[in-house]
Amino acid sequence: MVPDRTPLLNDLRESHATALVPSGPELANGDWATLPTSPESTASGAPDFTVYLHALRRRWLVSLALGLVFAAAVAAGVYFGVGEKFTATAYLQLALSESRMFGPNDVTMTDPMRFDIFKNTQEGKLRSRKVMTDAMRKPEVAKTSGIREEQQRGGDAVDWLLRQTAVGFPGKAELMQVSITRDNAKEAQTLVNAVVESYLKEVVYVERDRKRQRVDELEKVCTNKDQELRAKRERFRNLAKDTGTLDAELLTTKTKLNLERLSVKTNEQAKMESELARLRGELAGQMALLKNADATDVNAVELQMLINSDQMAAELMREIGYLRMDDDYNKGTARQGVKSSYVGRSADRLKLLEDRYNARVEELRTKIRAKQRAAINERVVQLQTQLASIEVAVREGAQRVAEMRAEAEKVGITTVDIEMLRTEIRHDELLVADMTTEKEKLKVELQSPDRITLVEAADVPVLPSNYTTRLAMTLVAALFGLCCPAVGLAFWDAQAGRINTADDVSKKLRLAVIGSVPRIPSRVIRRLASPSKRSQVWHLRLTESVDGIAARLLLKADAKQCRVIMLSSAGGGEGKTTLATQLALSLARTGRRTVLVDFDLRRPSFDEVFGTPLSPGVSEFLRGQTTVAELVHPTATDNLAVVTAGSWDRQALAALSNGGAAALFERLREDFAFVVVDTSPILPVADARFVSQLVDSVVLSVFRDVSEAPKIQAACEILEAFGVPSIEAVVTGSHDYTYGKHLGHESSSVPA
Repeated sequence: MVPDRTPLLNDLRESHATALVPSGPELANGDWATLPTSPESTASGAPDFTVYLHALRRRWLVSLALGLVFAAAVAAGVYFGVGEKFTATAYLQLALSESRMFGPNDVTMTDPMRFDIFKNTQEGKLRSRKVMTDAMRKPEVAKTSGIREEQQRGGDAVDWLLRQTAVGFPGKAELMQVSITRDNAKEAQTLVNAVVESYLKEVVYVERDRKRQRVDELEKVCTNKDQELRAKRERFRNLAKDTGTLDAELLTTKTKLNLERLSVKTNEQAKMESELARLRGELAGQMALLKNADATDVNAVELQMLINSDQMAAELMREIGYLRMDDDYNKGTARQGVKSSYVGRSADRLKLLEDRYNARVEELRTKIRAKQRAAINERVVQLQTQLASIEVAVREGAQRVAEMRAEAEKVGITTVDIEMLRTEIRHDELLVADMTTEKEKLKVELQSPDRITLVEAADVPVLPSNYTTRLAMTLVAALFGLCCPAVGLAFWDAQAGRINTADDVSKKLRLAVIGSVPRIPSRVIRRLASPSKRSQVWHLRLTESVDGIAARLLLKADAKQCRVIMLSSAGGGEGKTTLATQLALSLARTGRRTVLVDFDLRRPSFDEVFGTPLSPGVSEFLRGQTTVAELVHPTATDNLAVVTAGSWDRQALAALSNGGAAALFERLREDFAFVVVDTSPILPVADARFVSQLVDSVVLSVFRDVSEAPKIQAACEILEAFGVPSIEAVVTGSHDYTYGKHLGHESSSVPA
């Protein structure tokens, strides 16, 4: 039966005093945190994350409070630091094929690769410096804040505008999207519209201007040919008048041979003149192309093919790749002291190679332009050479025809001139008809829509484009701020190596655990003898857990004569006094005569708990001022006696260190079946170390979430050095006493 008043102590008020007489492997207070843990815990390669979960369990309230404050601060900083961004977007339509009124389209639905090349080419043209420079000339663009700030910093405003401009092709539609993101919505709209207008002006409308130029050239040639044709027709009419007839059969017999020869020569002359007109037209077209050659951007695909085939560019690119790989390797493997020098030299080398590569690319671009101009010049030279040759042939042919005509006239064959003139007129009419047809085709094509058209100009954006991103970043920052203090506190708390479960003692410290007792709240301890159901349930849980420990000790005592048991702990505040009191009560309830000895000389407590005088006690016996019989005081519990600590001084400690307590223990062994000794903590002072030499077993009180594994390990090493034969542990606050949680129905059996 449990007595009416069960003595309990809150041992958290014990202080960490320094040992007066160093003995054995002494440790200073400041070195507890650096003591090694058990071999199992240090040898294990895999981290035990449950340690951090237990640490977070202990610090969850502080972590939550700090996390909420930190999360609010970080979220506010991110939300207001990111700021609003507005994206203005314009859309242009890039037709899959060029719309023509005559002839087939140059791109079909079965030729998507060419369309992709066309889109990439147009993107490159839009992002060219020529387009950006033209956009910069607009007054409204020069007044924007971004341009002014870039110019004030001394940067290249054209490059800045190029970096701000984003070009994309959403989905697989025939649309090109041009967008710019700025803090100011109106500024974003102004910049986008300026870039699009410059692109249309400098790129898209150039082809239309070329067609207009071709129409003008054809107009001039057709006008000249019309004048020549009218002159020939006038001459034809005059010849008809001179001959009085247009019937050539009247003169066929006489002039047949000369007519045939003259006809052949005339046909040749007509072909050469036709070729001459064609070459002149082609020469005019080539000259127009040569004039606009420098204004046309280099084809990106052709440039890339030339770069790929250029040995120097390929070598530079390969060196850049190797250097970047070395740079990444050095950053990851180089020591911190030399990493900066490696990275610096690598960055300089990389910058030099990139500059050389860019210069080489520019040389290749210039080479392509030069190649294009050279090809046009070569064709112009060929045309000029052919034109000069044909002009000479035409002049010679004309002279030869004149001679043949004069010869025919000598014999009166005027009809030859008529036939020749008829042929020339017919040929000129065909030539004028062809040029007129081409001219009319071009005029119609000028009226047809362009392949690239502006679908939608940029409007002033109303909603920020980064609203979702900004909100997501704020939420992530808040989550980070909420978790960061928890992680930090958990990591900091875990460094102490506190005991989380009984397994930490048995497996990590390799210390035998003979039982566990519940951690009773302080408000319940003060009312543990109360007749309330809650107090009785807690009382019963404590009693059941301590009785289990006592049963283990009884079995061990019967087998190994282990009757003198010392209760201690690594440090203060770990529940050793409460455990010693309850263990002594449990042993006494079994009918074994038990004495509870207070060897915590510096902080005695049994005099207050059991209502016995403090002196005489252990300290007086050590000084030789009393006998053992005078020390033992009976208690209200049957079979339980208590020995108080007495009045401690340096003389008592000196006697204890010299073995003065041996006689006391010999007499108590004779008079009692069990001697339960409550001592001071092992690490702060040396008292418990001297007492440990006189006992059969040491039971360490381990307080869950309070006791630290390095300190317990150090305490065990000290006890082993003092020759303690048996070291065991009892865990307070562990959840291993699950049976006691379900004993509420037995509370009625506990006496009031």
